[in-house]
Amino acid sequence: MADRTCPFQRGRAAEQNRVDPRAPAHAVRLLVQQEGREAPRALYEAFDAYNAEYFAGELKQSLILMTTPASPRAEGDYVAQDVHGIPSRIRIAPRCEQHGLLYLQDVLLHEIVHAWQAELLDDLESGYKGHGPKFCRKANEIGAKLGLGPVAPKGRGGLPRPDSWPSNVRPPGYYGAQLPAPGGRRRNARTRADGADGGPISIVSDPLLEGLGEVDRQLVAVLAKATGRPPGALIGAWAREHAQALASASPAIAALVAGIEA
Repeated sequence: MADRTCPFQRGRAAEQNRVDPRAPAHAVRLLVQQEGREAPRALYEAFDAYNAEYFAGELKQSLILMTTPASPRAEGDYVAQDVHGIPSRIRIAPRCEQHGLLYLQDVLLHEIVHAWQAELLDDLESGYKGHGPKFCRKANEIGAKLGLGPVAPKGRGGLPRPDSWPSNVRPPGYYGAQLPAPGGRRRNARTRADGADGGPISIVSDPLLEGLGEVDRQLVAVLAKATGRPPGALIGAWAREHAQALASASPAIAALVAGIEA
């Protein structure tokens, strides 16, 4: 009797015929080196440098693509294994290139920390959308070597959030004139607090500033520039301070605050 089984349902190939899951990543890397533009070539080179410097060379080759992430608003994303079976896929939005190579490399570094979570910890901290205590611990370990300030899960303690790391802890002017100020890569928010030309300092499209009058927005911008912290981190610190004051007088509010911080 003829075998009527659909050829796509006959099971996996024999073990000796299995393809190395990392073969696509290695093949794309070779193609990028041969035919690719400067930006993707630089990203593959940066992957090697970061892997050696910050991860003891323990990460396997990721597939790095300059293409739109799953969310068009995001500047990068990481998938431990995609629908094709390709492991460790990193996508970086092509629009990031307009901000220069340093910015591209920072987006890549962020996604490599996610690769570290997946490959070495087997824990992408989904409860924190990838940016929990383990991510922060590694980010802060790397940040200490780079001279960057710390981040904390959900911005605890008034520290910057990790979902925008490391761009949100870079010093003003780090990316040059191509990007006004560091920060906000995940939330589709941009802060501008340069005032380099002596003109007024302005804040652009940060959702945390909704509802503030122009004077209040300018004051936040001045403090952000003076402290080197993103406006959202300042507002978060103030909110925490007032929440703790209210919690001390109200058990109900104390329970709510404890639940948020848990």
